[in-house]
Amino acid sequence: MLLRLLRPGSLIILTLALAVASCGYIPRPVAGVPPGAPWDALPLRKWLAEDRAEPVALSFCAPPDCSPGLAVGVVRLTGKDAQVTEALLKDPERLARALRSPAGREKPVRTRIAVERLRGVPYPGFTIDLAPADGARRQAYGAALGKREGEALSVVLVIGEDAGAVHETARRVAARELGS
Repeated sequence: MLLRLLRPGSLIILTLALAVASCGYIPRPVAGVPPGAPWDALPLRKWLAEDRAEPVALSFCAPPDCSPGLAVGVVRLTGKDAQVTEALLKDPERLARALRSPAGREKPVRTRIAVERLRGVPYPGFTIDLAPADGARRQAYGAALGKREGEALSVVLVIGEDAGAVHETARRVAARELGS
């Protein structure tokens, strides 16, 4: 039986079957970030299995190769998750209130949180700045933009160490991933 699999015709079929099966493990880089090094993409489709969101792409560039460090992701949501996310994209202050709320926590939130709607973009979105209240660590910046496509909501997420880099990357990636 094993010898039959090693014949030239069977070997070609086996190779093609393995190649097709592994296609889900080939990472798809996020459109709008520079191609190649120092940027890397992760193969999300097979190892991040959530019922709530479908990962589309994730790329990152970490210091010291990139300064500032950035992570960029694209996800597709449906159903109630899409509705809730779309509402937050349109009213980011709702997210800030939820993050500040002590409900269900033993300790109070000790993080400064600032959100702002993105202006001059064709899709709803916002920026967020998070910083420890005591200033002990560096601030983190984020941006999110989304586009409704029928029942699905495609969302671009960017997180990084520099507000300007995050905002510029979010706009550039949204233009490529969501269209302009």
